[in-house]
Amino acid sequence: MTQLPGWPKVAVVGAGAVGGYFGGLLARAGAPVVMIGRAAFVEAVKKNGLFLDTLQFQESVRVEASVELSAVRGAEIVLFCVKTTDNAAAARALAPLLAPSAIVLSMQNGVDNVEQIRAAAAIDALPTVVYVAASVPQPGRVSMWAAAIWSSGRKARRLSASRRFFRGASAVPNF
Repeated sequence: MTQLPGWPKVAVVGAGAVGGYFGGLLARAGAPVVMIGRAAFVEAVKKNGLFLDTLQFQESVRVEASVELSAVRGAEIVLFCVKTTDNAAAARALAPLLAPSAIVLSMQNGVDNVEQIRAAAAIDALPTVVYVAASVPQPGRVSMWAAAIWSSGRKARRLSASRRFFRGASAVPNF
């Protein structure tokens, strides 16, 4: 997909089923997206693009991919999608790379991820509830059957821009 003007740069930290799905939809809509993931994922995406297999479409999407966390530099929106057991290490490595105005969305399973991220690295991440029935049947391919995303709380003004962003990408209907 050709990147369209007006989209903020997005970085997906922990590109798997959740990050691959939401980051892939944002890229499909024209956002500049970099996926940060494991070597097999990165190699497959660089070679063939990210293949999204959804109920609505099956399509290969071109995204930037890297195994290096430093690829997050310059991102305005960061989708934090690592496994909970990796929160502290990932947050500490991410903190010095973040732009001062970057919005970090914790898109993970679990109820205390934001607190873990804040405790490890003083990153003021936004809590996000994500439901996505998705899998990664092979590197570079995300299969999805259903999705929803919600976020609320004390940071509503910061979050309103994120809501418009996801709606603009048709990533989720009710965010």
